[in-house]
Amino acid sequence: MEGHASGGKEGEKGLRGRLMGKLRKEKKSQNQDDVDEFLHGPSDKLHMMPVTNEPAYPKPLTRIDTNTARRWPSAAEVQRARIIRGRSVSPKRRKGLVVRFTQEQPEVIGEGGDEATSPVAEIGMRKRANSHPPNLQPSHLQPSRQQNLIVRRPVNSPRHSQESVRSQNTEGPPPGTLQRTQTGFESVPETRSGPVQENVSGKNGGLEDGARHALSQRSGSDRRSFAEIKADFQSGEGLALVNAASNTAIIDQHLPGAPGTAVDGISPQMDELHLNTMKNVHIPASPGIPVQQTHGSPVAPNDPQVAEHLTESPAGLSRAPTLTLHEAAVAVGEDALQDFSNRVVHLFTLFRLSAESVKPLPKCTLEELVRAALWWFLKGRLYIEAAVRDRPSSPHAQQTNFFVRQQAYADLAKSLWLVETITSDYPETQLRPCSTDSNSPLADILDVRQGIMASLRKLTMSMKRNNFLPPDSDDVPLTQGLDATIWVQDDGNRSLIASQRPTSAARLSETFPPGDTTQAFLFSRMFVEAVLLEEAASQHYRCPVMVSVIRGQWDKEATAIVASQDGSLNLAIQSERGRGPLWEDVRWQVKHSAVELKLPRGFVLRLHCSEYEFRTLWGIYDYEKKTHASLHQRSGENLVFETILRTFQIFDQGSHSAFPKEPLPHCHFRLFEKTVVEKAATGPRTMHRGFRIAMNTSSKTKNLRGVDQDLLPRDPIQFGFLRGEGGFPALLFKIRDGMAKYTMVCTFEDVSERTRLHTLATGIALGKGEDVIAEAPIKTMAVEIGDESKENCLRGLEWHNFRVINQATSDVQSTKTVLSEDLRVVMDFKAGSITDRINVEPGELKLRLDVNILNELRVLRQPQQDVTISVSESQVSRELPQELAMLLGDLSKTESTRIYTFPSTKELHLFQAALTGFSVLFDGIASSFNISRRRMVVPIYKKWDANTTRILIVQKEKVVQLVAFFENFSHGDCMNFTLKSTDIFESSSRSGKYSLRIVDAKFAMPKTRGEAESGIEHGFVCLDMPDYPGEHDDITLVFDNEEGREALINALPAPVKGASRIGSVRR
Repeated sequence: MEGHASGGKEGEKGLRGRLMGKLRKEKKSQNQDDVDEFLHGPSDKLHMMPVTNEPAYPKPLTRIDTNTARRWPSAAEVQRARIIRGRSVSPKRRKGLVVRFTQEQPEVIGEGGDEATSPVAEIGMRKRANSHPPNLQPSHLQPSRQQNLIVRRPVNSPRHSQESVRSQNTEGPPPGTLQRTQTGFESVPETRSGPVQENVSGKNGGLEDGARHALSQRSGSDRRSFAEIKADFQSGEGLALVNAASNTAIIDQHLPGAPGTAVDGISPQMDELHLNTMKNVHIPASPGIPVQQTHGSPVAPNDPQVAEHLTESPAGLSRAPTLTLHEAAVAVGEDALQDFSNRVVHLFTLFRLSAESVKPLPKCTLEELVRAALWWFLKGRLYIEAAVRDRPSSPHAQQTNFFVRQQAYADLAKSLWLVETITSDYPETQLRPCSTDSNSPLADILDVRQGIMASLRKLTMSMKRNNFLPPDSDDVPLTQGLDATIWVQDDGNRSLIASQRPTSAARLSETFPPGDTTQAFLFSRMFVEAVLLEEAASQHYRCPVMVSVIRGQWDKEATAIVASQDGSLNLAIQSERGRGPLWEDVRWQVKHSAVELKLPRGFVLRLHCSEYEFRTLWGIYDYEKKTHASLHQRSGENLVFETILRTFQIFDQGSHSAFPKEPLPHCHFRLFEKTVVEKAATGPRTMHRGFRIAMNTSSKTKNLRGVDQDLLPRDPIQFGFLRGEGGFPALLFKIRDGMAKYTMVCTFEDVSERTRLHTLATGIALGKGEDVIAEAPIKTMAVEIGDESKENCLRGLEWHNFRVINQATSDVQSTKTVLSEDLRVVMDFKAGSITDRINVEPGELKLRLDVNILNELRVLRQPQQDVTISVSESQVSRELPQELAMLLGDLSKTESTRIYTFPSTKELHLFQAALTGFSVLFDGIASSFNISRRRMVVPIYKKWDANTTRILIVQKEKVVQLVAFFENFSHGDCMNFTLKSTDIFESSSRSGKYSLRIVDAKFAMPKTRGEAESGIEHGFVCLDMPDYPGEHDDITLVFDNEEGREALINALPAPVKGASRIGSVRR
C-alpha cells in the first residue's frame, strides 16, 4: 500500500510539473550537466555491446500460466501501442546506464526518402520483427512441406539484404487451423550456440558488404525507381531458382527462421515482386533425384556435408536437380494459362449468367458442356489467328480488328471456363485414363476435354511469347457489345432437322475435329449460317454451323462436315454414294457466296458464307478435283505405265515452288502416251505425239500435290540413272518445257520398273506383238534439212547400233512397212538414243544409194512430229540438248534426209530390207547403162547412155524390181521398174565387156530436176509404189567383168538367152 501511495504521489508531482511547465512556457537551460545527463541515454536502451559474463545457453524459464495468458494482443492494445510509439515522450532514465560509440560499421536496414519502396515505419517494424530469436523448425513438420519451403532473395537488388521465406505448396492439402503451442520449458528444443547462424551470415557477407558499400556511395539522384527494382528481380529469377532448387533442404535446416516463418511487415510493392519471383517454384524437379529432408534436431555446423552445401561449391551446383524439356514446357504452359485466366476471370460471371438463362448448368450433360467448350475454343482460336495475321491500316480497320480480338479472347475464356470450372465437378472427369473403354463415347468426351486443356496451354503459351495475351481487366474496361453467350441461338422450325439426322451417331472428335489426327487431316474450318429449307413448304430452320473440311488418310477426296453446336444438324459432303450427300449435289452460287446442297425428300441446305470463306471452300474442292483429274485418261491418250513410287522428289522447282523439297513417299505415278488420229484416203492413221506424266501424292500426305507434265517430241528427253536412299533404283527427268524448268526424281522398289518406264518414255519398249526384226552396228547417222546439213550435232556422237522394231513375222518380206503404226528405227549412241517412227502412207518412203560410197543409205522423210530423242543429262554437254531441240523443230516443219552409214553393205541390206520390206538380191556397179529410144516419126533409135550406175535387184514376195542410181546423168538421177517372169533377157560379150539386154522393157523415164516436186525428191526412188511404166524400149547393162553380170543373171526372175542377131519384134 505504501508503495502504491508513494508511486501515486510521484506521478501526481510529475503531472503537475508538466502542466505548469506548459502553461508558464519555461525552458530548461542548456548546461554541461544536461549534456552529461543526455549522454547517459534513456533507461530503455539496449546494450550495444554484449556482456562478457553472460552464459552461452539460455536461462531456465519458469512455467507460465497458460490459462490466464493471452497469446496475441488485442486490436485496441496494438492501436494504442502505435499511438504511444508515435509520440515524442521524454523517457525516463535509469542510473548506471551509459552509451558508448561502437567501432562496427552501421547496418543498413533500408532506404528512406520520397523514392523509397517502403515507408520508414515499416522498415523499422520489419527490423524489430527480425531481431527476435528465431523459432526452430519443429520435427513434426510434414516432409512435403519441407520440400516446398524455399528461401528466395533478390539477386541483383542490394537494397534488400533480408531473406524472404515463402511456402509454395499450393497444390498440396490445405493447412490446418491455428492451434495453441505449448510454451513451457519442455517445448523448447535443445539448441546450440550461434555458429551456424554466423556461418550462414558469413557466407553471404561479401554480397551484403558490397550492397552496403554501394548504398553508401549512392547519391540522391542515383536512386532507382520501383520499375528498375522489379526488372532486377525478374532478371535474377533464373539464378535464384537454381540456388533455391539446389540448396532448399540445407537452408531449411540451418537458416534462422526459415521453415514455417512468415515474413511480416512487407510492403505491397515488395510483396508483388516476391510473388512474381516465387511463381517458378512450381516447376517440379527431375524425377529420380532425392530431396534432403530434416527430421529431429538440427545438424551441427561443423558437419562437412553441411559446410559443402553452405559454401555452394561448383560441384554442388552440378549435382543440383535439373529440369527436362517436357517438364519445363509444361511449367511454362501452365504459367501462361494461369496468366490468361487471371486476365479473363472477370468474364466468368457473365458466362454463368448467360448459360443459366437458357439452361441450368447442373442439368447439362458432360457431353453438352464439352461440346460447347470445343465449339468456343475452335472459334476463338480461328479468329485470334485471323486477327493476328491481319495488319489493319485505317482507323476503322484497326477498331474492327481490336473488337475481333477481344471477342476471340472471350470465346477462349468460355472454353476455359467450361472445361476447368464447370466440368471439373463431374465425377466422370476424375476417372483414370484406362478405366473406360477406348471406343466408348465417354472415353472420346474425356479425351476431347483433355485435348482442349492441352491446346489452351499451347495457345496461351504462344500468345504470351508473342505478346498477344488479353489486357488486364484493370487496365482496359469491358468491351461494349461483347458476346458472352454460351449456347448459340437458332431460329425456325426445329422439326425440319429430325428427318436429316444421320442413322449412326458420330463421335465428338469427328464432328468437331480439333486438328490433324492419326486418322484424318484438317484443311479448313469456318463458321457460317445454315438454312434448312423444304421446297414444298415455306418453313425453314436457321442456325450457326461449323464447316470442317477433312480428308481421311485412306481417302482420296476430301469431306466437308457440317455440324451445329448441339449436334442436331450433322451431315457430311463426300464422294461415295450411299454414305450421304455427294459433291455432285452441290451448287456453287458465286454471286451470293452461298453453297446450296440438295438433300433427300425435297430438302435443301443453304450455307451463307463470306466471300473469303466461299473462295476457300471452292478452292479446296476445285484444286482437289483438278489434281485427281490429272490421273484420269484423257481423249487421245493411252495408259502405258502405272506404279506406286517409293519416293518422288522435285529439284530446281521453278514453277513448282510450292512443292515440298523433301522426298514424298508412296506417290501414284502414271505415264500416258499421247496420240492423234489423222484421216487419209487409205483410212485413219494414228500418230504418236509424245507422253504425259501424271503424279499424285499419297493420301497419307496431308498437302495434296500433283504433277501434270507433257513430254512432247519437240524437246529431247533428258534422263539419268541414279541410286536413291537405301540403294533403291531411281530415274531422273530434267524438264525444260517453256517456262517449266525443274528436275524430278522417281525412286522405285525394283530395277525392272525403272527400266520399263525408261524404255517406254524413249520409245524403245516392245509393245504387244512387237519384235526386233533387224539389229546391227552402225557407224554414223546424220540429218540434212533440204540442202543444209545439220549433221554437226549428230556426227560427234558415238554410235553403237540400230534396231528396227515392227510386228513380229516369219519373214522380212511379209512385214507390213506401209501404214504401219509399229514400225520404228532406234539408233543407239553412247549417251542416249533416237527413235524414228516410220508411219508412212503409200509412196511416201523414198530412198537412195550412193554410187561411190557403197555403205551409205539415204532416206527421204516428210515433215514429222513423232521423233523421240533421249540423252543422259550427265554425259552430254550443256549445249547438246538445245541443238537437238532445234533439230527436232526443223524435222517437224520441212522434209529431211536421213543419212545412215554402215560398216559394210551387209548391214545396209539388212537395214534396207527391214525398212522397206524388199530384200536385196543383187547390188553391183555397171560401167554403162543404155536406154534405146525410138524417134517419133522415123525408125531411128537413139541411145541414152549413163556411165557408172549402181544396180539393185530387190524382191518382196513375188514382186521383183530393178533399181538404178546414176551419177552425172543428164536425163535423171535414178529409176526403178518391175521385172516380170515374161520379160526377155539376153546376154553377150564383146571386147572384154559383158552385157545384159532387157528386151522391150516396160519402165518410166527418170525424173529430171525440173520435173520433181521438191528440189531433192528426183534423186530418190519409191519401192512400194513405182511410177507407171510408159516406155517400152530395150535396156542394156554393161559390166567390166563376167562375175558381175553372172550375179545379176542369178537375181533375174526369168532365164537369160544368148544374144540374137535379129532385132527385136518392134524393129
